[in-house]
Amino acid sequence: MKYLHTDETMEYRPSIRRPRRRAISRFSPPIRLLPLGLAALALSLFVLLLRGCAITREETGVPGALPEDISAVIAVYDDENDRVLSMRLEEYLCGVVAAEMPASFEEEALKAQAVAARTFTLRRLPACGGTPCGRCGADVCTDSTCCQSYRSAEQLASKWGADAAYYSARVEEAVYSTAGEVATYEGALIEALYHSTAGGMTESSENVFASAQPYLVSVESPGEEGSAHYRDSITFPRKSFITMLNAAFPRAELSAKKLEVQVEITARFASGRVKTVRLGKVEVTGRQFRKALDLPSANFTIEFVGEDVRVSTKGYGHGVGMSQYGANAMAKEGSDYRAILQHYYTGINIENWGERLK
Repeated sequence: MKYLHTDETMEYRPSIRRPRRRAISRFSPPIRLLPLGLAALALSLFVLLLRGCAITREETGVPGALPEDISAVIAVYDDENDRVLSMRLEEYLCGVVAAEMPASFEEEALKAQAVAARTFTLRRLPACGGTPCGRCGADVCTDSTCCQSYRSAEQLASKWGADAAYYSARVEEAVYSTAGEVATYEGALIEALYHSTAGGMTESSENVFASAQPYLVSVESPGEEGSAHYRDSITFPRKSFITMLNAAFPRAELSAKKLEVQVEITARFASGRVKTVRLGKVEVTGRQFRKALDLPSANFTIEFVGEDVRVSTKGYGHGVGMSQYGANAMAKEGSDYRAILQHYYTGINIENWGERLK
């Protein structure tokens, strides 16, 4: 079961170049004044040019020029190609956001994802008091079961096709417009966990992972019905269902004739996710049951239908922290990225650590 994220990725190169600003030298040639008529003409042409650029941005939806990449350099282990890449933090985050969240999502949702991904990354940098991934000496890796998903410019171009320039610009705008911003709790970087779909309610961290975090508590997550995995249903032939569970839990000793009385959900958390399931002679957690059957979520029901067993699920992922589809729903309702983050991470602050990263 993946800890946080999805998709394997590698090196990312932004599609929009950010030209460096040139300082005016005191040795520059003197500025010569134009005659009044030529000056008026030049001013008119300049205004028309600005209006044309504004109209173009409105028609295409592509953001304007982005600021220069002014962040720390990090080491990223490329799991697919077994190499360590050196890149700017914000450049790396463009590849993460594009891999972790649909680029068609609302801009404020993309910004929330950018801040969460940046916080997750910095928490693993020694310079920020974190523990690095350590694979081949890197700070982070592109293995989604360990760190965060990441996609290269080439992979994204293949995925987005003719819309690649537009979507790349949206992702870069979200990352660079929040450059340096992180989520903190009592001055420390949070463990910025996130997932696809909460199914209406997120989960408290202690019900999924080893410890309780005050900012990772269960909250409502409305508006997710548009997610492809808001509800799922998986049908198993009885024989397959029994074989998979007996293999995972040998002491269960499930049998086809007694299955209805051998399998029972015995407790749920307040979020609706299953806490425990009785399987014959053993009791297992909802997370263990989910892993054994490779279910989208630990919020499930079990039905016996003739020779089949139907398992219906709600939500996708571990359910802790920010729901990405929930974030998009909040953005559609007018919430900005700060409000989204503060909803899903209880009691946090948004700080700018830009100066610390130079």
